Amino acid sequence: MAINRLTDDMLAEIILKLPVKSVARSQCVARNWRATISDEHFRRRLPLHMSVMYFPDDPVGHIWGKKVKERFACASAGGMLEDFDMSFFPFRDRADIQDACNGLLLFSLGAAQLFVVDPVTRRWEALSNDTLFSVLAYDPSTSPQYYVVNFFGCRAYAAREVFSSETRAWATYDVNSLYDAAFNCGQTNFHDGSVYLLGADSDTAVRVDIAGGEATVLDLPEPLRMHHESRLGHYGGRLHYMTEDRGQRLINVWVHEEDQSSWRLKYAVEVDDVVAKAGGCREGDKVSFVALHPEKDAAYLWLPPKVVEYDLARKEVTGAWELASKADHKNPVVLNAWLVPSSRYLSGTSFSLF
Repeated sequence: MAINRLTDDMLAEIILKLPVKSVARSQCVARNWRATISDEHFRRRLPLHMSVMYFPDDPVGHIWGKKVKERFACASAGGMLEDFDMSFFPFRDRADIQDACNGLLLFSLGAAQLFVVDPVTRRWEALSNDTLFSVLAYDPSTSPQYYVVNFFGCRAYAAREVFSSETRAWATYDVNSLYDAAFNCGQTNFHDGSVYLLGADSDTAVRVDIAGGEATVLDLPEPLRMHHESRLGHYGGRLHYMTEDRGQRLINVWVHEEDQSSWRLKYAVEVDDVVAKAGGCREGDKVSFVALHPEKDAAYLWLPPKVVEYDLARKEVTGAWELASKADHKNPVVLNAWLVPSSRYLSGTSFSLF
């Protein structure tokens, strides 16, 4: 009876303090609870949720040509990264991962078959099209729609086709009217209708507009270095570039100025300081930058065996998640990490993508 006397606002404040799984279960308590949790304003207030794509590092398996399965894990309230069961995807053992963007995965099977897979809703879609290099573009905080961008060429790539989940069709662009640019196929970022890619020419990034296919080249503040981790990301609507200086044991975070004419060094993160504050990390392991929080000054770093959240302004570790203990997780390598709205993980309120 006391619970029934709670106002909707009071109920929302209580539910917001629960772990995501508990929020999902709360939908079954009563109709007004379900209505509160399904409310769009409530869902916007839910925290972003950490997810990662990783694979077990198996040097012996690589030597013998063994295929190493990538895995998808999601953060739990207990400070663990728990694997999602991917057995629902029938091509899991044969397809190769191409890209991952905000919780969606892009697989390929040969050169003519692509698959967009959603581990949360356990649904997948096959897209038949020839491609040399494809990337995903998906931002669940702004739209339930996703895009797949295909690039063609030998060394130089140009955006040739874009698939939209809204129109269920491929849009073809005149390749001669587009800027040809070589891309580093490792890291991409999607923001405000454009895909951002690191250029393979060592000192450039490329912005590709989804709607028109036009490409714009951006000079980087520091050139890409072989065997160094570099990533692009957005925070507060501004483009950021993260790169490591292994000699100085630093991770530099640059921000693109509002007039887009220059870059400014915003933070220089001392790797050894983060390791000392994180605790329980393996000394001597390589530390990698994996994501930038889109709404606050925080970076996510892979410090084996943890992904840690590091407050860039206060220089404090504010969160940590460790991969669940399994026999083949002894030496995992994190490929990608992202933060998506918690509402994607709530039964009955996940976005319908397919």
